[in-house]
Amino acid sequence: MTVRRWIIGRGLLGRAVARARSEAAFAVDVPDWDDGGGTSAVLARALRRFVEAAGPDERLEISWTAGRAVTSTPPERVRAEVDVFRRFVAELAALPPAARARLTVVLASSVGGAYAGSRGAPFTEATPVAPASAYGEGKLAMEAALASATAEGGWTSLVARVTNLYGPGQDLAKAQGLISILTRAHVAGVPASIYVPLDTLRDYVYEDDAAQILSSAALRAAATAPGTTTVKIVGSGRAVSIGALIGELQRLNRRRGFIVLGRGDPRGQALDLRVRSRVWPDLDGLARTPLPEGLSRVYASQLATWARRPVAG
Repeated sequence: MTVRRWIIGRGLLGRAVARARSEAAFAVDVPDWDDGGGTSAVLARALRRFVEAAGPDERLEISWTAGRAVTSTPPERVRAEVDVFRRFVAELAALPPAARARLTVVLASSVGGAYAGSRGAPFTEATPVAPASAYGEGKLAMEAALASATAEGGWTSLVARVTNLYGPGQDLAKAQGLISILTRAHVAGVPASIYVPLDTLRDYVYEDDAAQILSSAALRAAATAPGTTTVKIVGSGRAVSIGALIGELQRLNRRRGFIVLGRGDPRGQALDLRVRSRVWPDLDGLARTPLPEGLSRVYASQLATWARRPVAG
């Protein structure tokens, strides 16, 4: 049975998910994600087109990788994103039974959002969640909405709790992606501020590796019983301290970057976010990009972007 894919959100992860498999993915332009009502209307119309264009023997796979919220996003902005997702899930629940029976939904969620307040790293899918920010609460609210609708609607779903994603093309405007921010400091010679201790541990997973794990897990989730939601941690399985990350960038660049240790608000930031997936662990071998190689790609990409910048005067 062939799979008809729709990837909602074309940021770093969404673009990588689109590359992960050969079949072309359905796409729709959302003019203004800040307009919650307008976004929901666009997605509802697109959902109807997506389902109507599918053949009767095609499986339907929808991956939600959208979202601009980060740990520091105000609660009202987080709630707005959650509301858009809930309205979309309600549209899924209203699909004809024949469509729901062929449907798998993938939600890209967050390890940091789910486990920021948890104790006893390394965390697994069985670790009780403990959000420490509105961002984390929002991610878990989206997970809960999807799981409830999946059970009632009879489709299958995958919740992919992704660790710290990185790669060329990270959106620096989101104030997210420590690797990209530190790399920019080296390339542009501008200071980078860090508001957590240098011994803070994070799992960094390269964009294409995360997409391969997520995409393979989606195919496996499609074979589970109707109404099932599977939660899987998606990461490299290797934790690195921020201090070690800075050291690797200095080795790559052969000089020290300008790093400022700030006094920002650390709420929502855990010191230790080591993880170990217990769900379909054989898929974790798809995380094949060593951190030095991934950092080199990010550095080369930003160096090329910096060289193409307009020069004043």
